Amino acid sequence: MDNAELDLNTVIGILRRQRRAVVATVAVVLGLAIAYLLVATPIYRAGVLIQVDGRSSNLLDPSSTGQEQSAILNSRVDSEVEILRSEATALAVVQSAKLVQDAEFGPQLGWLQKLGIALGAEFDGNSVRRLLGLAPVLVADQENLVNSTLLKLQGAVEARRRGLTYLIEISVSSESPKRAAEIANAYAAVYIERQVGAKTQATISARDVLRRQITTAQDQLAKSETAINDFIEANLSRLESETNDPAIGALRTRLNEAKSLQEDRKAKVALADTALNTGDWAAVAQSLGDEAISALARQRSELESRLRQAEAGSDEAINLRDELASLDNELQTQSSASLLVMQEEMKSLTQRESEARDQLRNVLLESDVSAEMLADLFNLQQSATVARSQYQTLLAREQDLGALANLQIADARVVSEALPPISAAFPNKRLIGALALVGGLGLGVMLAFLREFYVGGIVAASQLSNIMQAPVPVTFGLLDQVKGGVDPADVVLTAPMSLYAENFRKLRAAIDIGLTMDRDTPVNIAQSGRVVLVCSALQAEGKSTTAIALARTYALAGIKTLLIDADMRKPTVGKRLGLPVEAGLINFVSSGDGDMTQLNPRRDSQSPLVVITAGERSSKPTDQLLNGGAFQSVIDAARERFDIIVLDSPPILPVVDTRYLARYADAIVQVVRYATTTQGEVREAATQIREHQRSNTHYIGVLNLEQMADSRYGYYSNYGYYGEES
Repeated sequence: MDNAELDLNTVIGILRRQRRAVVATVAVVLGLAIAYLLVATPIYRAGVLIQVDGRSSNLLDPSSTGQEQSAILNSRVDSEVEILRSEATALAVVQSAKLVQDAEFGPQLGWLQKLGIALGAEFDGNSVRRLLGLAPVLVADQENLVNSTLLKLQGAVEARRRGLTYLIEISVSSESPKRAAEIANAYAAVYIERQVGAKTQATISARDVLRRQITTAQDQLAKSETAINDFIEANLSRLESETNDPAIGALRTRLNEAKSLQEDRKAKVALADTALNTGDWAAVAQSLGDEAISALARQRSELESRLRQAEAGSDEAINLRDELASLDNELQTQSSASLLVMQEEMKSLTQRESEARDQLRNVLLESDVSAEMLADLFNLQQSATVARSQYQTLLAREQDLGALANLQIADARVVSEALPPISAAFPNKRLIGALALVGGLGLGVMLAFLREFYVGGIVAASQLSNIMQAPVPVTFGLLDQVKGGVDPADVVLTAPMSLYAENFRKLRAAIDIGLTMDRDTPVNIAQSGRVVLVCSALQAEGKSTTAIALARTYALAGIKTLLIDADMRKPTVGKRLGLPVEAGLINFVSSGDGDMTQLNPRRDSQSPLVVITAGERSSKPTDQLLNGGAFQSVIDAARERFDIIVLDSPPILPVVDTRYLARYADAIVQVVRYATTTQGEVREAATQIREHQRSNTHYIGVLNLEQMADSRYGYYSNYGYYGEES
């Protein structure tokens, strides 16, 4: 539970420190969203509702209007949705609404063409391609233009089923609300029209198939009837002798007379047709046996004779020609009438022949004929009956389909036409605003954590603790005394009751507690000398100030404390404490003779602190000196004589010395300058320290020079406990 609260507090602390970045990110994202809303083209969406009828729409069969099964109807509705989404329907709408010429859906000018128009020049993509030496692109033909319009329309149209109902919604998006409604209604009209057309075409196709079947059935019926007639005629004499029925003979005579007369009439009609086509009126009169036509033919011959004798171009000739033309018309009329009468007689004779055959067939079936003859005749009769039934059924169905083709209605209907929408469907200002706000917050939080852990300097103790993965017990603020040229390390002496001095006492307490395995046991540093290494990632982070002030704090507490300036590359401790430049640590570890008098330990003039300076600045690498036995002997001797040994080390990243010093330390204090040292540098320094320190070394961090408001410590200031001394 405590870990969860600590994690939550850490997150809140990070967000508070990075609140400016979060607010700035949210403001930028919201600004971009507002800019997009200002420049985005509003899109309006209009929809039309179509209901798919679950009943049959066959007007010729009222009994077939029952409701279809639910599963079948659901499949039909889904199928109709796919038909609405098809390219064929969209193409029909493009052609019906003339969308190829539409400003929104039709082909549009590219930016090169628009630029050319603006500049008063005529150039396009091909002009640029020619300048580059490339082959020009062919101009889009009509098919490509239609395909381009088709793709735009399909992208703007959505057809979907409303839940599990039988309603289909067709919605169209357009920059114009009126145009969106028009196209949506056009889509519905085209869909219904195509549905009716498809049903009509299917009916016509079925009728055409039936017509071919009717022709086949008709031929089969004729063959069946012919087979019966041939059988009867071939066996008529035998049948008559077997039955001895005089009715059969009479019917035979009637049949032969009808056939003879029918053949005679056919011959006369044929001759009459031939003569009529050649204008031989005498032959027509003779073929038809019509005295009126014969009289008119003789009269025409006389007129022709008189016309040949008359003078050409005379009034008599003209009159004769008129009479001849009138007579020809009369002959034509009379011949056609007489020929029609002859054809009617032929039909009557055919009917008489058919009746005679039917009567003869019935009489034979009822007569006493041989079983074999009767079986053959019955089989032929049955075949003809079946053929006649099939023919009549197909003929009746063909007539129904012909009528149904003209009476088709749609299986769907519009229940709600599209109206021009009042407000735009896109962009959705509320949704975009909400998404921008949420997205901005998310991006701001992400950037906050990125800045907290990877970018920029350290600005809070909790941030430093997260990066170092170590406790940060204190944070040192800027001092007003520094502005007057006072060394910050002297403040623990000149103002012991100040907040600055108290922070060093907090640091001392954190180190003492960390050096004790069991924190419930009172601290007794005197049992053995402990080494405290003060380091930093880079120079000028305040490690020397921290080392001096921390050592003085220990000394002022009555603890035997030794401060060793182990920064032999750039020593500063002796100068800052006002000690003379003389032999020091570097002289001892370089000589190798073991004469510790070369260390020249000196006492701080303002505190009980003992100091070993580095001596003169080394001109050679010092890492191996710190790794040798001489420095080890210094540490061993210091542990025997002092309770706390504070080491002021070189910076970690620029030089390698601190890596060797880390293994001597019982506690390590890494000083980080506020908002200066980057997080990557702090993390890298901490990693190197952990790689070289002993496993039981207590590792802590200190944030130096943090700018803090006095109000954060107002509670204590009211009691004057931390007030600085003058």
